[in-house]
Amino acid sequence: MKKFKPSYKHILLTLLMLTCVFVSILVAWPMIPMIYNPIRRPAHMIRNHILRHTPIGINIEEAIRIIDANEQWGIPVINKNSGFRHPRRDVSGWPVCSLTGAAIIGNQSIETRVEIYFIWGLFERRVRIFWGFDDGGRLIEIAVGSTYV
Repeated sequence: MKKFKPSYKHILLTLLMLTCVFVSILVAWPMIPMIYNPIRRPAHMIRNHILRHTPIGINIEEAIRIIDANEQWGIPVINKNSGFRHPRRDVSGWPVCSLTGAAIIGNQSIETRVEIYFIWGLFERRVRIFWGFDDGGRLIEIAVGSTYV
């Protein structure tokens, strides 16, 4: 029986395959939490997830009850005297705060600081969710703010 002797092609091909597997694992590793935790997804996907649970038009008391029931959304900070400053500055159709240039959404608001976590062990991501309500206490807008430090 002839003994197999690996050539340079075999060795290089094996190293290439191992490198591909290692890179695939390295790239996929941060994506795994996104599958199980919707709060780790991009901001627009988080907003859609929140809208499924707190649809536009519900009253503030019902929204508080839903937010309290979802512990992963954080502890709600309720402000019945003013709306929230939208995380983006270029929101048209809303009054603008003269100090910051950000749009003020609603007359009442709820804010939660959802999660702080690290990406690749290098970047810290902070997620905040805002609910804006009109004078009658009806939900009119939801915004998600995501900052990297």
